[in-house]
Amino acid sequence: MGTISSAKKIFDGQSGFTLIEVLIAISILTVGLLGVASMQVSAIRGNYFSDNTTTALCLAEDKMEDLMGRDFDDAALVDTTAANNSDLDSIATVDFEETVDADGNPGAEYRRIWNIADSTDPHMKTVTVVVTWQEDSHRISLSSCLIP
Repeated sequence: MGTISSAKKIFDGQSGFTLIEVLIAISILTVGLLGVASMQVSAIRGNYFSDNTTTALCLAEDKMEDLMGRDFDDAALVDTTAANNSDLDSIATVDFEETVDADGNPGAEYRRIWNIADSTDPHMKTVTVVVTWQEDSHRISLSSCLIP
């Protein structure tokens, strides 16, 4: 009997958590962790989209630099489809097109289009480069004027 009373004296004045309090705390922690997991998924999607956007922009810039470095009368700068000159951002009818991977090599991840529009001024052309990905659901577009 002495041990029970001594144990009672040790725990007198001390209180612990009840099972209900522990379950409530675990429930609150679970809701918080689910919120963090949801934000993590959103962050991963955002990073994936920004990576594709950056890659597409680099592919568009590479093609634009290539075209701007060519002679004014180069075959790659010929306006082959004059009907699309009023809508240089259109990807339905284009002058030139290729599919490339993230490194610019032949592949199927990105669709790179460039459109040449002759101006009324015979010494000026408008060059538009469009890069699309995910079956044309996303796109980057660059335009510049070319003067010899």
